[in-house]
Amino acid sequence: MPDYERLSTLQSYVWTLELLGEALVQHDEVLECEHNPQLSFRNTAGIHQAIRIISRLASEQFGKLEAMKEESVSGD
Repeated sequence: MPDYERLSTLQSYVWTLELLGEALVQHDEVLECEHNPQLSFRNTAGIHQAIRIISRLASEQFGKLEAMKEESVSGD
């Protein structure tokens, strides 16, 4: 995968993390008005799991970019 594709993928992951974070904040605000702990727990757990998965994928892509950067520096 070329560098620009990796950077584009990372940008998409970060934007998705921001959206999930916002959804979590809004969800917490809604919970202050509602009282349905089973639903709130399931939704919150799903959002947290999605954040962990996307964070891991972003870290993997960033690690690949860093490795490629080090290879190009040592190759010069």
